[in-house]
Amino acid sequence: MSRLSSGRDRAVRIELLRARAAIERQGMARGLRQLGDSLTPRGLLESFFPRSRRTSPSDLLLRAFTMSRRYPMVLSLGSALLSTAARRRLRWWKLAAGAVLAWQMSRNLRR
Repeated sequence: MSRLSSGRDRAVRIELLRARAAIERQGMARGLRQLGDSLTPRGLLESFFPRSRRTSPSDLLLRAFTMSRRYPMVLSLGSALLSTAARRRLRWWKLAAGAVLAWQMSRNLRR
């Protein structure tokens, strides 16, 4: 009797191991698919700028501001590009940036 039950136990254990291996293979395949999707140019762009319900220009500016706080090199690169490209209009750029920043801060405080 013990041989019969040990044979069944062994068969059940083998079947459980096969099921576990199949589940792990499915999880690995799903993970690889998600990795492949996230490494496309669109996926990389969405990792920096995730989709939202609405994407207005002010939301994009706010995301750029948030990203510049997270990655300070982006801010320094942007300021370097703006300073070399628009030296004559630098005062207007500063005024516009200040106005946009004040507008965004007032908008966020109202929420």
